[in-house]
Amino acid sequence: MLPHRILSRSNLAKQCILLALYASGSVYAAEQLTPQAFNSANYPANVQGPNTLPTSYFYMGGELGINHYQHGCDSGSLDCDKNATMAGFFAGYQFNQYLALEAAYIDLGSAKAAYLEGGKNQAYEGTMQGVNLSAVASMPVYEDFTVFAKAGVFNWYGENKGPFATLKADDWAPSVGLGMTYQISDAWQARMQYQYFHHLGNDDIGGTNAHATSVGISYQFGRARPEIITQIVTNTVITAAPTELEPVTFPVLFDFDSSKLLFVDSLQIVVKRLTQYPDAKVVLQGFSDSQGEREYNLGLAAERTDAIKQYLLERGVKPEQMITENYGEQYPADTAISEDQKYLNRRVQVVLPSMTLQPQEQ
Repeated sequence: MLPHRILSRSNLAKQCILLALYASGSVYAAEQLTPQAFNSANYPANVQGPNTLPTSYFYMGGELGINHYQHGCDSGSLDCDKNATMAGFFAGYQFNQYLALEAAYIDLGSAKAAYLEGGKNQAYEGTMQGVNLSAVASMPVYEDFTVFAKAGVFNWYGENKGPFATLKADDWAPSVGLGMTYQISDAWQARMQYQYFHHLGNDDIGGTNAHATSVGISYQFGRARPEIITQIVTNTVITAAPTELEPVTFPVLFDFDSSKLLFVDSLQIVVKRLTQYPDAKVVLQGFSDSQGEREYNLGLAAERTDAIKQYLLERGVKPEQMITENYGEQYPADTAISEDQKYLNRRVQVVLPSMTLQPQEQ
């Protein structure tokens, strides 16, 4: 029943108003799911934790497919094409993983027919478009796949264009649909669906049922995992840089012709480093002044390094961490010192070499 009485298009202004009202309400609902929800210890009912995707969100997308006008032509037509390319865009709000409300603007395409009238072959074309409002029920079936069913109303607007006039009409019709979705990523979803529109048109422009099959894709706003998870992982894998222990050297002075250890405060840095770091070393260099025999002074220098070595052993330093070098009266602290300053040569020079610590050693 289409050309002669093909189909038509609806009051475009009325449809745009309906679609705008529906979309604005959906946007408002989506804005209630703010990022602050993920920063709280008490997650909303639809959010189980910081690594869980939200199940409430606003979405928008487009679709393309084929529509079949069931009663696209009268029986007396010379030629009839009931199939048409259909297209549309849709927007909705997903309240949870099971329920959504959706609005769509759908152009069902045109049906074409030719009739013999007055001895001439006359062409007719019927078109139909409108706003579809639906409730959508979904059920997850396997990982990223979900099946859904929908039911609603279609505010159609149709036109029947013939050689002599263009007839127009608009009204409401029920619609139902079935389909399946596939979650491509956190925010992108593909879908395939079939929709049935019952009794489009009227007695003036002709009536028909419509069967539309389409594929589409949509973007889901706010459906993403909080970035704080990535930040935590990033922080935990940062590798600390190696630490460099600076070299330390200082003298420990002794009385004339004596190896008795008098000043030990300065040796605490040696005890701390060598007990904390088993690979650390200390070099003890023994000296004396130039008074007396050379061999005697060399032995006195050795007694002085042994005194410090014994002190360190008693405080937990291991023998293999200590290196002793005895020079006696060689290498005075300063060749230009006076007789009154010779006490500066009666010393053990303590040397802590520099050391590089890897992170696991710190």
